[in-house]
Amino acid sequence: MGKLSIYSEIGRLKRVIIHSPGSEVEAMTPEEAERDLYNDIIPLDSVLKEYGRLKDFLSRVSEVYELVYLLSECLGDTGNKYEFLGDLSRCIPIGPAMESLMALPAPELASLIVKGIPAPEHSLSRLLDEQSYLSRPLPNTYFMRDSAAVVGDALVSAATAYDVRMVEAIITRFIFTHHKEFLASGLLLDGPGERNRYLTAEGGDLIVISPDVLAVGVSERTTPYAVERIARNAVRLFGRKICIFVVDLPKTRATIHLDMVFTVIDRDAALVYGPAIIGPSRSSVCRIDMGENGKMKFGEVNSLLKGLEQLGIELEPVLCGNGLRLHQEREQWLSGANSFAFAPGKILTYSCNRYTAEALSAAGFEIVDSDRFITGKETVETYGRLAVTFDGIELARGGGGARCMTLPVERDPI
Repeated sequence: MGKLSIYSEIGRLKRVIIHSPGSEVEAMTPEEAERDLYNDIIPLDSVLKEYGRLKDFLSRVSEVYELVYLLSECLGDTGNKYEFLGDLSRCIPIGPAMESLMALPAPELASLIVKGIPAPEHSLSRLLDEQSYLSRPLPNTYFMRDSAAVVGDALVSAATAYDVRMVEAIITRFIFTHHKEFLASGLLLDGPGERNRYLTAEGGDLIVISPDVLAVGVSERTTPYAVERIARNAVRLFGRKICIFVVDLPKTRATIHLDMVFTVIDRDAALVYGPAIIGPSRSSVCRIDMGENGKMKFGEVNSLLKGLEQLGIELEPVLCGNGLRLHQEREQWLSGANSFAFAPGKILTYSCNRYTAEALSAAGFEIVDSDRFITGKETVETYGRLAVTFDGIELARGGGGARCMTLPVERDPI
């Protein structure tokens, strides 16, 4: 049985779940793109070329699992399949198609859930629109981080802020509660079950600093009520004190999650978008100390980095866009601060953010294209600090970066 183990953002990556984009990405018009939470429509061929570099590199440094494959393994059991479709039927109108969906082979059903379930031929929906769906395609699925987050050996199942993302959360919750290689010890938040207008949370807002310290964004997607629920459940499930730094982010498209402005890149460094984290108009930060008795103690701190410093966690900021106003705004929009660590001091990031790369280089990171490792010309072990780059212009237009597209489930302790 595979054990979940995420006690930091930078421990050597051992297992990660991803979803390679498919036809669902192109199942939208320009008019529908905003409703599907995209910055723009994107061509699948270009997306697959860019995403392929991410997957190929990750396969060199860890075990990589595809979401749809894991779901199909869970659906191979008839009882599981019925339970899963029952979960779906509580948020999408698949009741009339339940019998035909139950008859599908597990791999076909798993794929169909992501690609979209067409409306029945003889239905009002189909009569009004020949391309209507019982369950719409899920073009955001390759942003795996949003629907779930592993903390320790437990799961935060997202209570997504928008209805268009809820099916993704149902999929990941089902995998982490049914697949024997990915069983969570418990749920710190049961998103699909607990979600309401006041309680929403997504994985991009949750950053595991250490076994007992979290940083969480209160954002466009995550509410204070959800943060308190996660904090209480963490103490109850883990049986130890927990400290949470809550960053009150601007409620804008550019800062939808904390990991769009702050990611940990080494034991003593973080990649940050200066205006939100260290600038004079930086986001306010609250510290929550959760005692083993479940009592919360609240306090304000000067900034996220200063708060962490109080606990002996000193992170030197490396500035997205190299701290230059024009470049930092442009590159933050292209997920310049959204890096993904696959080992201490070794990260994945987009190649298009060249001013951010300059800042990383000045901080001692070698900037190396992913193809060097994919082709076997070099190995990551030969480097100290390392930023592995891959093309991601089309992926960034979907609204996220390397961290957004990865759901790590096991890392080595540091």
